[in-house]
Amino acid sequence: MPIRAIARVETLLPRLAGHCNGAAVHAYAVGNQVGECPTWHAAENCLYWIDVRGQQLLRLRPLVDEVTRWDLPEVVGALALWPSGRLWLALRHRLVAMDLHAGDIEDLCVVEPDRQGNRLNDGKLSPSNRWFVFASMDDRPVKEAMGSLYCCGADGGARRLYDGLVVGNGIAWSPDARRIYFSDSARGLLMHAPWNEVSGEMGRPALLATFDEAQGRPDGAAVDAAGNYWSAGVSAGCINVLAAHGDLLCKWPLPCRAPTMPAFGGTDGCTLYVTSLVRPTWQTVGAWDGALLAINLAGRDWSSRRPKEWQG
Repeated sequence: MPIRAIARVETLLPRLAGHCNGAAVHAYAVGNQVGECPTWHAAENCLYWIDVRGQQLLRLRPLVDEVTRWDLPEVVGALALWPSGRLWLALRHRLVAMDLHAGDIEDLCVVEPDRQGNRLNDGKLSPSNRWFVFASMDDRPVKEAMGSLYCCGADGGARRLYDGLVVGNGIAWSPDARRIYFSDSARGLLMHAPWNEVSGEMGRPALLATFDEAQGRPDGAAVDAAGNYWSAGVSAGCINVLAAHGDLLCKWPLPCRAPTMPAFGGTDGCTLYVTSLVRPTWQTVGAWDGALLAINLAGRDWSSRRPKEWQG
């Protein structure tokens, strides 16, 4: 019998939180513990994302300033919005399908039952919406390289692509779908590898860039239409924008201390949404820590519009 999640709806107005690189930053004070995985749904003109530790799925309808929350039965690491309208969630050790209208949650498959200290973390649909690639991480206080990268088709069967990560993160693809990016947040490593979008197979990964605490360890990420990689610098309150070959192009300082993942959205594709977190060890919490940020990039020099649909 499926578990049922109940939807709660609220009105939440965005507030001006500051400016960065000449662009206004607006914030929705959603109070996330660990906001992650923002995903724009073009057909619905809305943004979906998750609160990992808050155990919630959230949706923002920006045209009417409406936020919907669904409480989930356990921690959640990623989501996938399939073109068919199905929504998948990566919970602690399992992939599940959720019916947004009824709230029913049904199991698809179990992942890493032999690694009880792990949980699933970060994930994204590939450019053709054919594959759900997601990662795992060591969730214990003292972490080891127990995480992996996985690929799952619409049939719900997961297979391992890569092993030996501490905190798998930062999954994104080049606009032509020939390269996949991912990171190890704990070690500050950004990797890239050849990608076959038809078969869902990955080539041998190579190191692209490294980041320390001051630069911003790489958390979630997005790629723009020009092929630039936008990485949330979770330890430095910024977005690092890198060229495809790994050179740092610029930084976007943000009004939150720990951004977790950017995504391009909005009706024109020119809004950069950024989720953020609040660490339990912080003595004080800023006004926009744990908020959802929205930055209008229209007219900027960066090719920030969302990538075109993959043609293959």
